[in-house]
Formats: sequence, C-alpha cells, structure tokens
Amino acid sequence: MSSPPPSPTRSLSLRSPSSPRLSVHGISNIFLGMRRSKERSKAHHISCTSGPEPVTAPSLALPDAVSVRKIPLTHSDRFVCVGAVDLQKLLRASRASLYDNAEHLGANVLIDEQWSATICGPKHRNDGTFKVNIRYQASAARSEKRDPCRPVALDQARGVPGLMTIIERVD
Repeated sequence: MSSPPPSPTRSLSLRSPSSPRLSVHGISNIFLGMRRSKERSKAHHISCTSGPEPVTAPSLALPDAVSVRKIPLTHSDRFVCVGAVDLQKLLRASRASLYDNAEHLGANVLIDEQWSATICGPKHRNDGTFKVNIRYQASAARSEKRDPCRPVALDQARGVPGLMTIIERVD
C-alpha cells in the first residue's frame, strides 16, 4: 500500500498565504537600510589616537634618563561636555590624573605614553551635549629629569570648535 504520487496541479508551499513575499531586491534593500542606519549612527563620532606606538617625551628618551623599573598604568575618563570639545584640555586632565596615580606609587615621570579618544556628538540637532571617552596609558618611572606635564602627540587631537563647558566627569 503505497501512497499515490502528488498530482502535478497541486503544489506544496512552505509559507502561509498571508506572509509577504521577499524577493532578492527586497532583501538587498533591507541590508542597505541596515548599513545606512549604522553609518548614520557612527556619523556623529570622532575618534583619534596618539598613534600606534607608545611615545616618550624627548627629554626622557635619552639613555640613563629613566630608572629601569617601570610600572604600566591605565586611566579612563568619560567627560560630558556642552557646546564644544577641546580635546587637548581633556587630555591634559586625564594625564594629570594618571600622573597623580604615578606619584602615589613613588614615580615622578610618565614614559611610553599612549592615548585614544572618542567623541560622541549630539544625536539631536537641538542638543549640544558631547560624550568624550579617553583612555590614557603610560609607564610610571623615576628620573632626575623633570616630567614635561604635557600629553604626547597633541597635534593628533581633534575636537569640536566652540566654547566647551564640562558638566560631568566620570573616572
């Protein structure tokens, strides 16, 4: 007792009659829409770094200028600013916090410095709030020379022009 073969006029359908039909064109439009929304969400971000390699101030890069013992440190800050972003000032503040941590460990200079920053701009045209994330890395050391108290590669820092007001800082 075998079942009769399906008749050629009867077709099997895996989708319900009420479901929409997707074509290759429809699927490609979905992917293009997802890509555009991702590009739009990243359009208000500015990212910059000090560079791919850690940098030491020229006065401390001389042989025997720094102790052999080095302690790697990392400091992260999140600033909320209104109106503009002066990234150079924010980098100075982050470096100063890292330097304070180094002093508590007995160090008096920072070497092998590297930073990265991301500025997230206002999502709404009427809202002038920027969120800035900074990650500053360096090694704490001892030296006879004075610390330059200045972030490395400040020429790489890009900000948003205008008058900046810091309304929040989270360490």
